[in-house]
Amino acid sequence: MINSTIISFLYVGVIILIAKVLEEGLKKFYIPAFVSIIISGIILGPAVLNFIVPNQSINFLSQLGITFILFLAGAEEFNLNERPNIKLFVASLIQVLIPITFILLFFKLINTENALILAVPLAMTSTGPLARALSDMNISKTKTGTTLFYQAVITEIIFIILFVGFSQKTRILEAFIGTSLVIIAIFALGQIYSKIFSKILYLLKAREIELALIISIILIVGYFSDYYGFNAAISALFLGYLFRDYFEDRQEILERVRGLTYGFFEPIFFADIGLEVVKITANIVIMSLILVGIVLSSKLFSGYLSSDIIKFQNKWLNSWAQTAKGGVDTSLLLISLLSNYITGYQYSFSVLTIAIVAIIFPFVLRKWKLPGEKIENIKLSMPLSTIKVDDYDILHCDSTLSDAAKIFSKRDINEIVVVNRDMVPIGVFSIRSLIDVDPNNYENTMICETYLKQVEVLLYNNTIGEAIRRIKDKDAYVIAIIDKDGKLVFPLYRRDILRIYSR
Repeated sequence: MINSTIISFLYVGVIILIAKVLEEGLKKFYIPAFVSIIISGIILGPAVLNFIVPNQSINFLSQLGITFILFLAGAEEFNLNERPNIKLFVASLIQVLIPITFILLFFKLINTENALILAVPLAMTSTGPLARALSDMNISKTKTGTTLFYQAVITEIIFIILFVGFSQKTRILEAFIGTSLVIIAIFALGQIYSKIFSKILYLLKAREIELALIISIILIVGYFSDYYGFNAAISALFLGYLFRDYFEDRQEILERVRGLTYGFFEPIFFADIGLEVVKITANIVIMSLILVGIVLSSKLFSGYLSSDIIKFQNKWLNSWAQTAKGGVDTSLLLISLLSNYITGYQYSFSVLTIAIVAIIFPFVLRKWKLPGEKIENIKLSMPLSTIKVDDYDILHCDSTLSDAAKIFSKRDINEIVVVNRDMVPIGVFSIRSLIDVDPNNYENTMICETYLKQVEVLLYNNTIGEAIRRIKDKDAYVIAIIDKDGKLVFPLYRRDILRIYSR
């Protein structure tokens, strides 16, 4: 008989293969990737085919998956560069209290056990899916997008505090106070932690083991967190925020963590969410549909109500933005099940609820048009001056590699135009040149001390079609659009061409 460890080789291989195939297949129907992977787990698991039965090995890999996914969530999602005002906190508090109250009242009505633990992941807003939706709508950097994102971040943090408190039944007050202090310390002293870690690596001269050291810290901190009654995955979320500033100057290290997490751990984790679903019955379906109605109606109501507090004109947009699901909430659900806080039946209808809401959310946001939004048709014969590019970044000769790293991290681009003091383009700085330099030297190395690629330039009165041909013929990632004096008007990237084609 094959032992459970060996059979897990087959299970994990099948999980990753089926999950990715189904993810690609359902993408055309606008099904979120994580929902597709959960569906693959439901199909493969006891709920349908019963081909894969969750065992200790899969649960262990899934626990690692939760930990690394939440670590990246902390490092990438909670982008609070500006301090939110008191009105945002009040609005977020409303978006916490109304949904959780509606859900708890329903659970009270049907005498559901473990209602407090169940209500948190169902009522919370997930910042990851919301961030992606705002980016797709091209409003992530606007005041509208920032306001929506800040509310989601604040509500998610409040729900995490609630979850930790509710899960520690014997010492709820202690858990609330402890978690709150940890979060305050992280947000207040995050940059200090990052500098300390950078200094340690510099003293050890251990750049080649950076990834290994980061992974070991995640696991060791997770062990002590669990040992002292604090969840390992939640501690990884906060730990990820501590590493935010560190990763800004070390994008290549962050890419390795992403590759490990999204290529291996993520499909196993989300598939395991589906694998843990019990045999789907009529009761589970009915419960999930009722909860979908309660979750959507309560979150829409709270978002609409809180719009007046923050003076947000588009109340329905604010309402729908708070229905984003499919991030930390699913992690908390699996943590609840594996920690025996909830039953398999409760877990199953909760997973289905989140999956359905997660499908509805992007479908509605994708159709949204902001007030006053106009989409003008663009012809290839039009001059480049008709293109409006108001928000872009450039580098100067005296800019440091640290400045470049922050732009690469913020913009998700691979090259940046470099200009002199007169704003005349002199070259292109590539992310590859950044990776070739020791991160410890980023602060002291100027851009013009490194290798610059030749910059492609085009006059602003040339046509859009000419710009497209130049990018294609020269295989350029970016070209500099200049005025008659040779000064930069704006950089034009390949991805800008895609937006032009779409219009």
